[in-house]
Amino acid sequence: MSSLVYEVDVMVPQAYAEWTTAYMNDLPDSAFLYIAPGGEKDDEGLTKPRSLRFFPYRDSKGDVDLPHLRNAIAQAPKANLSAAIIAKVQAKGRKILEAQQTAAAETEEERREREEEERREREEEEKRAAKKQARRTTPKGYGMPLGNPASRRYYSEEADWSAPVALAEAEARWVEIARSGSHFGRGSDRKVKLSEADIESMARGYRKIQSEGWFATGAPVTYNHASVLGAKDAESTKAAGRILELKTQRRGDGSLALFGLIRWTEEARRRVRAGEFDGFSIEALPPASARSKEDGSPFGDWALTGGTLTNEPLISRLAPVAASETSTRSTPKMDATLSILRGALALSEDATEAEVIGAAQQLSERAAKADALEESLSTVTSDRDAIKAERDDLSSWKQDRMLDLACDEGRIAAAERERYARVVAALGESEANEIYYRGRLPTGEVGADAPLTPADAAGFAGVQSTIQALADRLGSDGLDAASAFARAMTEVLSDPVKLALYESETLN
Repeated sequence: MSSLVYEVDVMVPQAYAEWTTAYMNDLPDSAFLYIAPGGEKDDEGLTKPRSLRFFPYRDSKGDVDLPHLRNAIAQAPKANLSAAIIAKVQAKGRKILEAQQTAAAETEEERREREEEERREREEEEKRAAKKQARRTTPKGYGMPLGNPASRRYYSEEADWSAPVALAEAEARWVEIARSGSHFGRGSDRKVKLSEADIESMARGYRKIQSEGWFATGAPVTYNHASVLGAKDAESTKAAGRILELKTQRRGDGSLALFGLIRWTEEARRRVRAGEFDGFSIEALPPASARSKEDGSPFGDWALTGGTLTNEPLISRLAPVAASETSTRSTPKMDATLSILRGALALSEDATEAEVIGAAQQLSERAAKADALEESLSTVTSDRDAIKAERDDLSSWKQDRMLDLACDEGRIAAAERERYARVVAALGESEANEIYYRGRLPTGEVGADAPLTPADAAGFAGVQSTIQALADRLGSDGLDAASAFARAMTEVLSDPVKLALYESETLN
């Protein structure tokens, strides 16, 4: 980047605006991806308690907030919800995100189509104006006809006007020459910020430059910023090529790239193919400095005045110039390879080598991101499994503690723990405690120092009497005494209360 390029402030939107609890509590239910059952509506039609509303993704205006939507999709597995609900939430979020991205892509495509239509209209207008200009004669004092259509208004006292040199359009190649982002000098504090608006402004400004005829055939490309650094001799300042047209293109990393259609000289091609140069830097005037050559008024856009071949471009990650100049001649083998690549990369059949390589580079960048995301997903999954194991251990401990307390309070006997746990799971602890009330079974110390109370003793005697009575009845039916008593004990002690009284006295 030459010294003509000034630092530009880039407006970077806040990636993730924090929403306070009060702000989220006032959002409508439709602003959330999931509303858990069990709540009720308040006077404003909002679900309460608010804790039943999960994953906010729309703001108070009802617009989708992409950072919060992406965060909801990523954080959903951490919520205390079932796996099925989490899967539905993520599927819903991804569908909304895809719709937003599709809408944005459609808007960008419409903008490009409009700009392309405007460019064609301007070209037609310029052709008509050129035909009229070709019929005119040279202004007084110059003594030569302006027969070349592209040379209108070039003969003047301005030294930088010149007549164009016609070359075959087939020799021009698309080259990536700039990209949005912050770019820093390798060994200094030098910094250049280019926003996407700046990149679009350069493309738009270049169309103005062409309409005003700043250059005969296109902005010049030199070697190592020779002209900007003050060189005047012809050898140092000769052009390596001409920039015929500019266009923008989205890259795989999300940045916006500026491509130039450049017609190279034979010497430049030779030096690029030989590896003498593989980088490119632009030379441009920012909107605050650029002036119209028509009337001297503010230009209103970036004015790209040229570029240079270099081995130390300020902007990193640009596709190498050699990618667009691997050969000046097409071979059947190369054509077949390019055709296969165009199909694999979903490009049109007339896509240039530079566009093919650029698309391949984007695919490579996406693959690198996919690997990083896969690694992050593995880490998140591992963390999730560890948290789930800890949660399961805690749940098990809490259940054991609940059952121990129920035994201590005389709600259940030891043999009833599993049944009581099932009742709690089905009805809740409050309802279970209504059924298994406190003091339902006698509790207290056992042993010689803790004899049964008279009531407990009476209860124990009653259990013994019941067992003996049933044993006598079974004996009268033909069972021997031992078998009858064993069966009677089994049937009578199946009652948890009687079993508790019996076990308590037996232990004593």
